[in-house]
Amino acid sequence: MGQVGESIVRDGSDVAAYAASRTGTNSVEHAASVIRQAILTGQFGPGQRIKVADVAERFDLGSMPIREALRKLEGEGLVEIEPNRGATVIKIDRKFVTDLYEVRSELQLLAVRRCIRTLTLSKLEHLEALIGPLESAIAKDERDQIFVQTRRFHLAIMEFGGNAEAMRIFQRGWDLIDGLRRWVGYRSGRLPMVIKESRILIDAMRRQDVAAAEAIIRLHHNAGLEDLLSGLDESHAPVPGYWAAQETGT
Repeated sequence: MGQVGESIVRDGSDVAAYAASRTGTNSVEHAASVIRQAILTGQFGPGQRIKVADVAERFDLGSMPIREALRKLEGEGLVEIEPNRGATVIKIDRKFVTDLYEVRSELQLLAVRRCIRTLTLSKLEHLEALIGPLESAIAKDERDQIFVQTRRFHLAIMEFGGNAEAMRIFQRGWDLIDGLRRWVGYRSGRLPMVIKESRILIDAMRRQDVAAAEAIIRLHHNAGLEDLLSGLDESHAPVPGYWAAQETGT
């Protein structure tokens, strides 16, 4: 299996095509996906103002969806909106990504604890059934399906956890990490470990072993964070200063 680490969405046309491929999105979600990916791939650099007219022309988007999308991205922490100045891109550094992973880890720990209390055989079988398509996508090196199937597995756990607010925050963070991950891919050997970690998690849930389930989630998130940071360090981002190797931004 080849490494899923090539650039997938770096130029403007690819960004728009990526966002268009996300089914079930309205015009605001579509605009947010386009702008988010442009930020995460360095097309809009840190400190750069995002002008509505420029984005509309570049990506063939409407002005109103762009304005709403920028408010959504402000909530995600990707831009800052100031009166009479508009939206400015924030700097994405190691601390930004590490903080995202920490929040995602804690939300999934909450979901698993809640899920185990109400676990059924049907739910376990559903989670197990999601592993097969992911394994198949990895074996065939089907990049988009790898991201889609990974998301399905984690969102199923969050759904079974039954906390709607946790799900909302989790999905917001997932969109950001997904954008970065689609850019840099996975390092060699990481994806087989994802499958192994997922199976260990399901086994711990089957045994109603909360401590073991929590431990594998922490291991999974630590490994994922380490892999993503390594990929970002190796990516040679196209905009100078976009990816800061140090938390100080130097």
